[in-house]
Amino acid sequence: MIVVGFLVYSNSFNASFHWDDFPQILGKEQVQEPSSFLETDTWTNINLRPFSLLTLSFNYAVGGEDVTGYHIVNLLLHILTAFIVFLLSRFTIGLLDKEDMLDQRLKDVSSLFVALLFLLHPLQTMAVTYIVQRMTILAALFYVTSIFLYAKGRLAYLESGRLSRSIALLTLAFIAGVFGVLSKQNAASFPAAFILYEVFFIRKADRRMCKKYIIAAASAIMLVFLFVVISGRLPAETNNFTRIEYLSAQFGVFHKYILLLLFPVSQNADYFIRVEPPLFGALQFLGIIMILGLSVLGVYLFRINKLIAFGIFWFLLSMSIESGLIPIRDIMMEHRMYLPMFGFGMVLAGLIMQYVPYRSRNNLYIAGVIVFVLLAIGTFNRNKAWSTDLVLWGDCLDKNPENPRAMNNLGLAIKINADYAMSQQQRNMELNKAISYFTNSMSGDTIFTQAYLNRGLTWFELGDYKKALKDISMVVKTRPEEAYLEYYIQGVALAKQGDLDAASTK
Repeated sequence: MIVVGFLVYSNSFNASFHWDDFPQILGKEQVQEPSSFLETDTWTNINLRPFSLLTLSFNYAVGGEDVTGYHIVNLLLHILTAFIVFLLSRFTIGLLDKEDMLDQRLKDVSSLFVALLFLLHPLQTMAVTYIVQRMTILAALFYVTSIFLYAKGRLAYLESGRLSRSIALLTLAFIAGVFGVLSKQNAASFPAAFILYEVFFIRKADRRMCKKYIIAAASAIMLVFLFVVISGRLPAETNNFTRIEYLSAQFGVFHKYILLLLFPVSQNADYFIRVEPPLFGALQFLGIIMILGLSVLGVYLFRINKLIAFGIFWFLLSMSIESGLIPIRDIMMEHRMYLPMFGFGMVLAGLIMQYVPYRSRNNLYIAGVIVFVLLAIGTFNRNKAWSTDLVLWGDCLDKNPENPRAMNNLGLAIKINADYAMSQQQRNMELNKAISYFTNSMSGDTIFTQAYLNRGLTWFELGDYKKALKDISMVVKTRPEEAYLEYYIQGVALAKQGDLDAASTK
């Protein structure tokens, strides 16, 4: 797994910073000032994702703005998470009873397939190669580790009565879950994952469920959730749309996630899906039907194939935070499939162990090699899109020509790249090309303030101060803190005209 992981991601180590990397790493006080992690306020604000920032701070202290170190750490964490996925898969399959009718002789290869799927699926590239999404990797690493420790802790007591060992493991499981939340908030569903695992796999010596324990724990989780909702403490990243509008949009993109899991082609770093009426159109109803259908299928398969059923419910549960009632600015992002990928893998394991005869295992190995080679090639090729901002946003725009954010970001990449032009004429051509992208992005989204800012600064570089001031004035209407730019441009314009006294007042 280590060798394959490094081979597949070998072309990602020089991929540049992108998008949220700039404010979250290069512009984040906590990353550049490690002393802030000694303050209690840093660790009590989960919205900061402090543990993730701590690891990024270590990278910054060692390598500064050199991207290589960040990528190597991301990949090592990804491989470690895939290894924990292997251990959890193997341990879980070993808990199945004989009446489950799944061939335990395929336990090792099935677990390896789950881990390789997790490691090599092209959908994982956004979490691994997009540096700041280390937050997603860390949350998943702690999440699956917490489930693994929980399972071992419960069984330590139920099977051998070792109470002290059980308490120690359960305490570590809870701590791992908390560190997951401190890495990224989507790990907050880990207590519910404990109950999910309990229902499916944890049994007393007489092979019965611990029903009273399950009911008590599930009730406690439900009460906490209701308290958070009723007290108005349920968070929201954005007020651009309501919770119902966001949930409706999630129903509308659910089928897209399923298609990408099955056929990871035409991937996009920024799908830029708008929240638009109707709230419950055809796509929303399709998503609702698919979710209900999967839930019913999971219940039906509970006694027939626990691995498939568990995989289905893990997939739905691990999506619940980011694809539920908490509005997030971006409707759809590929890195949200990082943790659910384990559920997809368990479905694969269940299919293998039920439908592949042990005598046909050689054919299974051959098929597995073919599938994972194809996935590895897909991942290697997808990493190329993350090499530079020019490549990334060009790829986004090719796949969604109406995406105003991709237009703006591609224009910004062209503007920055113009600094390396061979001549002033070529530089001016590149800057004018950037302006055309900024302008087009405004027609797609008139409230896209950043495009006005970028275009204004580009006009400034071209020496057209009148147009620059016009654009910056649009920015200041919604972002008064940028007013200094108006004064600066006015000062430069006056200085160019020879009026140094007036310029100095600006």
